[in-house]
Amino acid sequence: MSVRVITRRIDARKVTIKMVDGSLVQGKVNLLNDESEVQRVSDIFTKRTDPFVVVFDATAEGKSGRVIILNKNNVAWVSPEDDPPRQERQED
Repeated sequence: MSVRVITRRIDARKVTIKMVDGSLVQGKVNLLNDESEVQRVSDIFTKRTDPFVVVFDATAEGKSGRVIILNKNNVAWVSPEDDPPRQERQED
């Protein structure tokens, strides 16, 4: 039996997300995934084909430290809390 080690790169951005039902979710989204590397938070919602977005270190309904998977169709708006300019990355 062989063991495969999976590593994930993370380029997290803090966001506040307003859902169509009026609830607020605050947390972090990852700009990097297997599908594509995006430049901005808005690209997650406009350029990626996956209908869901994962929010981690999230606070919603008074509970914090959660991982929440949101359906993009239920998102009213997204506000990036910090979106620093991207620097060129060097692969190891």
